[in-house]
Amino acid sequence: MRGILGLALALSLAVVPAPAAAALPTEDASRAIGPSCVERVAIPTLDNVFDIEWSPDGWRLAVVRYVRVASGEHAGGYLELEVLETLDLRTGQVRFFGEGTRPAWSASGRYMSYWGFEADYLKVDDGEKTLADLTPTNPEYRWSGDSLVYFERSTIREWSVDELRTVRKLDFADIPHHPADQVHWSGDGSRYTVTRYDAERPEPERFVAYTEAGSLEAVSFPGAMHTEWRPSGAQLLVRYPTRLELRDQAGAPETTIPIAAGAMHQWGPDGKTLLVRGPATAAGGDAFEEVQVVWPSAGTLTLPNLLGPRSFSPDGRFYSGTVRTGRHQSRLEVYRCVLLPRGEREPVPDLAARAARLDEGTGRLVRPVQGPISQFMERGHTGIDVAAAFGSEVVAADDGVVRAAGWIANGGYRVCVGHAAGLETCYFHTAGPLVRAGERVRRGQPIALVGMSGLTRGPHVHWEARFLGRIVDPLLR
Repeated sequence: MRGILGLALALSLAVVPAPAAAALPTEDASRAIGPSCVERVAIPTLDNVFDIEWSPDGWRLAVVRYVRVASGEHAGGYLELEVLETLDLRTGQVRFFGEGTRPAWSASGRYMSYWGFEADYLKVDDGEKTLADLTPTNPEYRWSGDSLVYFERSTIREWSVDELRTVRKLDFADIPHHPADQVHWSGDGSRYTVTRYDAERPEPERFVAYTEAGSLEAVSFPGAMHTEWRPSGAQLLVRYPTRLELRDQAGAPETTIPIAAGAMHQWGPDGKTLLVRGPATAAGGDAFEEVQVVWPSAGTLTLPNLLGPRSFSPDGRFYSGTVRTGRHQSRLEVYRCVLLPRGEREPVPDLAARAARLDEGTGRLVRPVQGPISQFMERGHTGIDVAAAFGSEVVAADDGVVRAAGWIANGGYRVCVGHAAGLETCYFHTAGPLVRAGERVRRGQPIALVGMSGLTRGPHVHWEARFLGRIVDPLLR
């Protein structure tokens, strides 16, 4: 059935030409790269993007977005398929790869890897053809230079264009078991973390290991919401509710950075700086904000208040993210970052139309994460599952007051928000709440981070709604 749906998807996209992109960016030596990302770039329309990976040269983006395909086999009457495309900013050309997820570029940009149809193979592409169909047993992998490192059963393997070799064999206790264990590789591929969750305990077990040799080493970060590696090198970032910690390769803290409750962090260009920004709103792209650089030195950047997978090109020339175009729709936007902006700042146009679409019809609830629906509400399943990247933001679906924020068995860390007229929404399996009970929140405000707490088989949000205490479908509210 998925094969037929995939064919229908390819045909439907093939007959709809991408809109022409006027004033595409070109090399301009007079435009120095700077801290003001305020000049909007005209690009072909790419809707519902939830993953963005920049090429090392900073001119190409690999994007994953979801598209709806009618399906009588699913409770919602449709299926949201994840498709992979690349966008070349120099030409405006969009290349369609079909169903695909988790793209990544090699250090030279010569190769791009991604999980293919139904995640059967990890594919390596050179821009013209597929060079390899690899068979990892864990979805996480990492490029180290132009070599790709991944887990396959009880081994760590390394692919390069010249050879496929076994880096080492793992003891049984050190094998990460998908989907129960969450794995993340360091920026240089020299180390990795393994996080093991328990549906009955709020604190997961955390381990760190070297890629080339050694066993898992237990580490303890009590109260941490999640960990992530700096995009380059081997520094580990530990996120707590009101602070960030940067740790060295031995796990010792190097820098502690206080942050406000509810603040969001992100990496600057190529992981060379760390930024902290305030909560985003549902109607993003309508304003610019001063974002604080908190490491390795202090400073400010001017960025559009975009949503979703916000990221810089490696050289800092461009900044990308999404804006909402409806309660369950969004659109990719790219801005040029300059030293001296020309003319007026350019917020994303059509703000009034986008804001109106958020309130059209009878519903008000916006999708709480930027990602595809992986399971609808049906018999035995009391909510909507929305897949999303680990550590990304979970937002309130509407204005309201936080009624509960904390741990429950099986549901993990959850946040419940009471809205007008007896409606309540809850968000389960998060990495931890960013808000407290009694706090008033706005529609689109971050209230938690995506995680794998409780009884779950991958990073996602289980989104429930109750009207006067009775379970209802949040997609209809």
